[in-house]
Amino acid sequence: MNAHVEENNKSSVDYEKEIAVLRNRIANQDLELTRVSTAIAEKTNSLRNLLDQIHALEIDTTVKRSMTDSCLSLIETETIEKRLNIELTESDSVFLSKLQKKHANLNQRELRISLLVKLNYDTREIGRSVGISTRGMESIRYRMHKKLGLGKHQSIKTYLSDLAVAM
Repeated sequence: MNAHVEENNKSSVDYEKEIAVLRNRIANQDLELTRVSTAIAEKTNSLRNLLDQIHALEIDTTVKRSMTDSCLSLIETETIEKRLNIELTESDSVFLSKLQKKHANLNQRELRISLLVKLNYDTREIGRSVGISTRGMESIRYRMHKKLGLGKHQSIKTYLSDLAVAM
């Protein structure tokens, strides 16, 4: 009887430790999300200010058009990034949880990339969101393919979509 009580106490302590670790992890992810959201907002504001300054310049219209197009493209990228962060916090948390349980070897960046792949973003968009080149993104997808234990001809997108449906 004492052994049973001791085992229950040990299980309770282990459970409490696991809860504390998970709470700490959630708090750290919330801090990171806040940091990223703030950085995105600051970048977007800076880009808008730069765009206003470009409009005020008295330079060749072709050069001005090129500069404003570049700024608008960067602002659009920032808007996509912000939308992706909202999706990460408000939806698909069940999918990420299941994926993490099934593939504990995936790191945070790979989990985020997995969600974006499942959401049908292309490699270039995901690379921009994560801050790496398209080629770097292809390398990450190659390594993820191995980590997920997929066969040579299995698609990561199909695998992740099937996993999401099976929830």
